[in-house]
Amino acid sequence: MVKLLSQVLPRLGVVIALGMGLSACAQMVTPTPQQSSSNAIAVQAARVRIFALSPQVTAQQLAPAQQALAAAQAAQQRGDYLFAERETELARVHLDNIQLHLDQSPVSDENQQLKSQIKDLQHRIASLQEKIAATRQQLQESQP
Repeated sequence: MVKLLSQVLPRLGVVIALGMGLSACAQMVTPTPQQSSSNAIAVQAARVRIFALSPQVTAQQLAPAQQALAAAQAAQQRGDYLFAERETELARVHLDNIQLHLDQSPVSDENQQLKSQIKDLQHRIASLQEKIAATRQQLQESQP
């Protein structure tokens, strides 16, 4: 029995030490509600700034998301993290809707015209290359 205990106790000690170490690590990486809220607000605020750079998105479209983020920041400052999370989620939904609208919007007339011009120029280039090849062929045949 003593021999059995002498084999089990060191292993049990290692298991306990590893368990305590892992729980300490888990506590170190668990963000506080304030950190989690701050990170979520920062991500959505960055999305607002990115959309603001797009000429296809108006300030009027971004206003609801900006208002929700402002409410989230105010709630976070007063310590109401649940409300801050909900407002951040609302901002995310508004921004997702904008993204969906952008993804589904038809190609603009300018882009369509440019594509048409590119196809026309490619066709012209191809016909000129054919003419150049035919001219070279004639020159080679006419030279002795």
